[in-house]
Amino acid sequence: MARATFGRTLADFVVRPTDGLWGVAPGTELTFWSAADGGDQYTDLINAMGAPATTIVTDENGAIPLFQGPDSITAMWADAGGTRRARIEAHSDGTGGGGGPAGSVRDWLNVLDYGAAGDNVSDDTAAIQAALDACPMGGIVYAPGRPYRTSRTLTIPPGVTLMSTHTNLMSVVGLVDPPCYIKPLATFEGDAVIAFLDEIDGGYSTISAEHRIVSVMIDGSDLTEPGTDGIRARGNIQNVQLRDVTIRRVTGAGVHTEFNGGFYPYSWRLTRVMVDNTGWHGFAFEVMTDISLMDCQAIGCGASGFEIANAANSHAVGCRAEWNVGDGWHITGDWATGTGSGGMLFSGCSTDRNGANGFLIDATGNPVLQFENIHTRRDGRNNGAGGGNYAGFACNGATVPVIVGLLTCYPGVDDDGTQENSPQFGARVTGCTYVSVDAGFLHADTAGWSDGGGNTVLRRGLNIAERVGTTDAFVDQLAPPTDVAGNLNVGGYAALNSGQSGGQWNIWDGGPKALNLGSGGGGIAIAEGANARMGTSTLAAGAVTVANTSITANTRVIVSRQAAGGALGHLSVTKTPGTGFTITSSSNTDTSAVAWVLLEPA
Repeated sequence: MARATFGRTLADFVVRPTDGLWGVAPGTELTFWSAADGGDQYTDLINAMGAPATTIVTDENGAIPLFQGPDSITAMWADAGGTRRARIEAHSDGTGGGGGPAGSVRDWLNVLDYGAAGDNVSDDTAAIQAALDACPMGGIVYAPGRPYRTSRTLTIPPGVTLMSTHTNLMSVVGLVDPPCYIKPLATFEGDAVIAFLDEIDGGYSTISAEHRIVSVMIDGSDLTEPGTDGIRARGNIQNVQLRDVTIRRVTGAGVHTEFNGGFYPYSWRLTRVMVDNTGWHGFAFEVMTDISLMDCQAIGCGASGFEIANAANSHAVGCRAEWNVGDGWHITGDWATGTGSGGMLFSGCSTDRNGANGFLIDATGNPVLQFENIHTRRDGRNNGAGGGNYAGFACNGATVPVIVGLLTCYPGVDDDGTQENSPQFGARVTGCTYVSVDAGFLHADTAGWSDGGGNTVLRRGLNIAERVGTTDAFVDQLAPPTDVAGNLNVGGYAALNSGQSGGQWNIWDGGPKALNLGSGGGGIAIAEGANARMGTSTLAAGAVTVANTSITANTRVIVSRQAAGGALGHLSVTKTPGTGFTITSSSNTDTSAVAWVLLEPA
């Protein structure tokens, strides 16, 4: 058989650690072997110049140049002196045909060529892991659409993509369910179906980063041990992307990130990731900085749909949490106060029929959590009983500022019309430092808006309407009172049908008509009584003393005769600050009723 040609494809580069990242390795001498570990070295090579060679040296760009292998050899394991060898395949077999596996995209590593059966019976763990280990950084391991069974955790190395063909969104009776998945056997052993390892656990010489999972479904319906996650990452694992991934019926979390060796994973992108009926949280993120969640969903999970404990500088856009046993979204943990701390933006996210709250925010720290265009529906199911002080949107003991733009809540019962109407409240805020809700429509069983007390500042916007009761028998509260803490600045006119104030009013205009009563018949009414600022008193023998502790040395006392009596005289006033004032007539037989008004200088 003719010699096959190797090298000079997009995957044929040698890399090494450079400043904490992977960089190309020019001038590296490569040896070639018959196995990933051990085996026989191939020394019968021919280099690009046509000369015999026992090793091949990468060019100035780190690329493997063209060369020919021994007769009849179409794949070898390349060794650059590191801890692992990489599989390299021929792209020409010397007969005019390609050297890549039949039926696969050039330079992709097909798990079937590594011994995977994909028959829903055989244990394909070793074959799939061999393909992942053989894949160079930047390469793709391809699992054609079949059911693959595994018995232990698969580990995706840094810079490697695991790709399949199809992911089902949900398991529904009577719905087509193509058998395209990785499905752990009942004898499976491991903490997760798929794992990303950091440089500590993985033994890598640099930061673990740039993993990809695309169009892969994990089906854990045969798992028997509790706590097995779908995808788990521990430690400093950066720049991971999950796209079009479904994880269903695992006994732990769908996606779980956690601490290791002083670091947490960060800077991940999750797009169209579905987590369905897990034993624990759907998504469990622990101190996950710079994460973006886009069109992700958690449904039917055994705890919260999204459990997020500090995710500084992160986003959740168009994500859904439905029918989870706990809260739909639980935003919790210490979000810190230092210069590296940060908040999170939730935009266009929704909930439906979660067992506890739709959203629960009890996070501490100083960063701002911002919620825009949030829709909650039928949450607070509470095992079908409703009540429980659950709300579509709840803040309880949060010290982080919570800013809500537009919030809606709509109640309901189960899809079959059974169980109790819920949630009890549309929005409920208790014991928080600062919560502001600008606008919304809050329809709930007991109250749309609920102030649970103990809040430092709770701002309810001007455009929030309430509705109480069921969806078909409700009571409108479309114009309830609005509380505004702090200043309300209006750039133009503030037109009010009526109003009242429990505090001091100030008018800072310096014009002669700073306060105008603009309609004929308009006037000013001042309450009278003890310590009042207006009243009437009757002279006796030309004098009367009025007790009023509000009198100061600067109080202006304006008097006028209300009803004449006796011999009239001129009226004068003597003040005793803190005690009252005396009205005296120049006639000691004056018995008139005298009206008085007290004014203070500004």
